[in-house]
Amino acid sequence: MLLPPSPPGGRPESQGAAKSALAAVNDAAGLHAALLALLVPAGSRRPALAWQVETAGNPQAPALRDEVIALAPAERLPWFEKLLVRMARQPLGERQWLIEAARRVVRARGAAWPIDTLRWLLMRQRLGEHGAVAGPAGADVSYSQLPEEAVYAIARYSAFLARLVPSATIDRNGHAGWYAAVMAPWLGRVPVPPCDPAPDADALVQALRQLQALPWLQRPVIARTWVSAALQHSSGGRMSLDAADALRMSCTLLDSPMPPELAAHYIQAPTP
Repeated sequence: MLLPPSPPGGRPESQGAAKSALAAVNDAAGLHAALLALLVPAGSRRPALAWQVETAGNPQAPALRDEVIALAPAERLPWFEKLLVRMARQPLGERQWLIEAARRVVRARGAAWPIDTLRWLLMRQRLGEHGAVAGPAGADVSYSQLPEEAVYAIARYSAFLARLVPSATIDRNGHAGWYAAVMAPWLGRVPVPPCDPAPDADALVQALRQLQALPWLQRPVIARTWVSAALQHSSGGRMSLDAADALRMSCTLLDSPMPPELAAHYIQAPTP
């Protein structure tokens, strides 16, 4: 069971206004301001100052920042994804500018945070810096019989996720328990690397590319395994917001449907 959606950041009427205003954002300048605001953690001073620098001269930026702040925590990632889709329609130069600005806002926190790394990878994928994820293909072997190189890629990517799942605040034994549950199908058949140390950025990207190249039918199995193990190893069967966000972004990066237990955690952005 997941935590219910967090209460809104403001009054109900301000929530409705924020959703209405964000729904109307389609120009590059507005999308820049809103997407960068969604990268700023609540109460984080240095990224907030970096956001101000990046959006200086944009008269609509302060209002959009206020509207982003008014969103409930469970709305932020769905809106981030929705606005990325709109941003992907903008000219290449605008997209590249946003990616560089996002790098500066994220780096303002100092240390590299795992959740920021996933947001960065998601932005790069959605804004066209990498090729498309492999399309549907039949699964040549069963999940438990995946070749060693595929198992190793799952292990490396899962070791990175273990910094956030099932919660970023539990001790390493809790993370190792989740990781062991994820890797259980292959224990005794192929060498499974330990959870620690977590992969560096280059190893993470390499592992992600290998997972993206797997047959499409295998990728939802990986996602279900991650979520099921997270629920089993969370206190009270509840995942933290960062854990849920990490798994949702991972599903998107793999072009995999979200397991319903994960999707139920979020308040979806309205369509269109």
